[in-house]
Amino acid sequence: MKRNEKEETKRDGARPVKNSGRGFRKGDATMNEFVVDYKHNGKTFTLTRDGWIKLRKDAWRSTYKHPCLSVVLGEDSDVKVAIIEWHVFKELIQDSNYE
Repeated sequence: MKRNEKEETKRDGARPVKNSGRGFRKGDATMNEFVVDYKHNGKTFTLTRDGWIKLRKDAWRSTYKHPCLSVVLGEDSDVKVAIIEWHVFKELIQDSNYE
């Protein structure tokens, strides 16, 4: 069974964005400091520079949050990855004292 954005939002404990980003507030959900955009793909996912720049601008306009892509690969798969900017990744590692 293919999961949808609403199910993913609930599963992640994120807050859904009304109309899934079609209004003033962009993205599918917010979670902590992130604006999350959910993508479901069969086997592959392509991210373009222009697509990422748009997501980054939308996140900035949504109260200065960071962009995050949540990508689920496979219709009934638990293969799920998050795509965030490198500087945010480094901050998360430093904040957790991970070495």
